[in-house]
Amino acid sequence: METSPRFLTQWHLQKIARWLTLFGYPTRVVKELTKEDIAFCAAKRCTVLTTSRRWENTFKNLKVDYFLLPNTEDWITQLCMVLRHFNIQPELKLNYCPHCLSPLKPVPKEEVFGKIPYPSYKCGKNFTLCPQCGQIYWQGGHTKLMDKTLKRIKKRCKELFKQTF
Repeated sequence: METSPRFLTQWHLQKIARWLTLFGYPTRVVKELTKEDIAFCAAKRCTVLTTSRRWENTFKNLKVDYFLLPNTEDWITQLCMVLRHFNIQPELKLNYCPHCLSPLKPVPKEEVFGKIPYPSYKCGKNFTLCPQCGQIYWQGGHTKLMDKTLKRIKKRCKELFKQTF
């Protein structure tokens, strides 16, 4: 069962969406924003993250919360703005599937045997399964890369807003 998203973003903000989901805030990504998407967000009480004022009147008419970001290639600065505005702590919670936004379920290591590459099975730990789409996640070498990016995010937020986490 998909969790109601906290945020809705357009495709070009997908890196922000992924990191918000990793921080425990499920974020739905759409290719192009439509009136149906805005109505969905109004019904689900989520916030639209956008770089365009094009839909501003529609947001206001439907009483949809939105946050306007600068249109820049610097996704880390944009993410820091979202974190600051919504008072979100950048901590890896890894509790939602980044693909379908369903809550992840911890599973014993034995349950993933034969379903992931053997080296990952042998070295990985903290396995979780998405009951909706079947994706399997684990703590492995890629976690170090995520930690490295997280440090960059925290450093940038501190530089921009004197915000420490």
